[in-house]
Amino acid sequence: MKIRNSIFGLICLAGAIALISIMAFQFNPNQSRYEPILMTRAEMEASVVIYDAQPIESPGKIWIYNDFILLIEKYRGIHILDNSDPEALEVVAFIQVDGCTDLAMKDGIIYANNAVDIIAIDGKTNFGSIEVVSRNRNVLPMVASVEEWNDYYYINQLPSDMIIVRWIPNQD
Repeated sequence: MKIRNSIFGLICLAGAIALISIMAFQFNPNQSRYEPILMTRAEMEASVVIYDAQPIESPGKIWIYNDFILLIEKYRGIHILDNSDPEALEVVAFIQVDGCTDLAMKDGIIYANNAVDIIAIDGKTNFGSIEVVSRNRNVLPMVASVEEWNDYYYINQLPSDMIIVRWIPNQD
């Protein structure tokens, strides 16, 4: 009986060592297929600006408000489309909001995530200009990687003043 328990214990130990070795090889961040795009908090907060229309490349959630359609460009911002004439839909502006994946709008205010923050944007006079009117800092988790183990590695290695705003395919 003692010999069986000893052999069983050795087999379990060998299996655990093999599993840990496989996991250590698999979770090597140097072999990651994605890398984080980082910004300091100051850069992220200052980057919420409005631009002329931009090409739509990676559309996400949509929101309809009056004669406008707001369309998320995943992790980059919000396209503003004029839908006053549905036969001639026109992209009129782009609001850069790094890390943006969700939005809502009420009473002329866009509520969106700016990576780990939730911001409120006043789209003055039908988006001729914008103003961030409020910001709730660090209420959301970091933007997640496609490869879940990357989150743990990078977030634990992240300098305290840096925020992950999106992940891009590794260029290696």
